[in-house]
Amino acid sequence: MPHTCVAAFPGNACARLLLFLSMMTPGIFGAGADWVKTSWQGEDAWMATQGAVRAVVTEARSRLIYIGSSDGACNLLNAPVPREPATAANPSPNQGGHRFWLGPQRRWIWPPLSEWEYSPAAGVSAAGALLTVVQMRKNPEYPAVTREYAWEGGRLRCTARWRDDGRPYFGIHVVPVDVPFAVTARLVKWDEVPDGAVAAKMDGREPALALPHPSISVTGDLGTVSSGHKTVKVGFSPQALTIARPGGWTLSVQPGPWEGVALGSPDHGYLSQVWVGSPKDRLAELEQLTPYLRGDANGICSSTIYIEATPPGR
Repeated sequence: MPHTCVAAFPGNACARLLLFLSMMTPGIFGAGADWVKTSWQGEDAWMATQGAVRAVVTEARSRLIYIGSSDGACNLLNAPVPREPATAANPSPNQGGHRFWLGPQRRWIWPPLSEWEYSPAAGVSAAGALLTVVQMRKNPEYPAVTREYAWEGGRLRCTARWRDDGRPYFGIHVVPVDVPFAVTARLVKWDEVPDGAVAAKMDGREPALALPHPSISVTGDLGTVSSGHKTVKVGFSPQALTIARPGGWTLSVQPGPWEGVALGSPDHGYLSQVWVGSPKDRLAELEQLTPYLRGDANGICSSTIYIEATPPGR
């Protein structure tokens, strides 16, 4: 699978080949569903349905905002309705859906750039099974980001692209979900990461992680992160992050290929990450990161994840 190739051979031709095949020959992965114009909760949107699963991208939020049952009744993503715009009184409201940021986060701390979080799309176009979302660019210190969404078999490919501007970035895909939730991940231990997981850096400092943690339980080589206890952001070796959802649904956020020249990795390469908040928080986050990237021969960088929603009984 693509994420296995990336984990085993970061930066080599394998990741680029898989990305090229996924874009140019979707038949290898299964036919995709076409995108059609629609409306979602009063927002102009685009919809593509693959079997029993529907995906919806809205123009106002410039991102995937719904993935779940084909009748629109069961959203596996956290997506507050109505959309709350950023204001002076509340500059960083939760607008939900699939976020994408360029790291390291210490360059901007919080909130993220408004074009990443709180701006409508600059342009959206559909070409059959491929939906392209061009995000606004307001801050000249960061490159413009373009997103792509396409069904490939039973998985939704979510790709972000940007052009090299002279400094390295790593991609951060953030998929928020409702709580309560728990996710179990494989712990890969070595000298620099003896616990098999790391406390992910957000502000440039090296946080300590002591296991067990109020939000993390350990059984053998598996760690389970649960919501409703204490805030923590923890990184695991690259792997699918899969959670059970109400009604028998399953949601899996999987690392995919990236494009560019790798210049090292954040968080010791433990790029599959989970954030949980305090008991008062209403959401948790499943995240997939890339290494630090500079552009390839064409100056392009990209980061891909796959989101898979599995209906009950499948």
